[in-house]
Amino acid sequence: MVRTYGRVEQTVFDNRVYYKPALRKPVIRSKGVNRVSKKVLEINKQLEALRGSPEHPARLCKGKPWKDFVKCLKAKMDEVIHPVE
Repeated sequence: MVRTYGRVEQTVFDNRVYYKPALRKPVIRSKGVNRVSKKVLEINKQLEALRGSPEHPARLCKGKPWKDFVKCLKAKMDEVIHPVE
């Protein structure tokens, strides 16, 4: 498994604290965390299959203002990514 680097803001403790609405509480994420659950890997495979194609969600939403881009991306990801059990 290759380590995936995220954009965790550098703090004194190399952690990022953010509010996660789904859990209704703050969550701490450390840098260099590997997301290796089976569900995450299956979702990544679905996105890899779309790489370079015009149906990729990021390409479909390209060029929009940030707020509209995020809404568009969420909607397109819901259409493209199938639930993993």
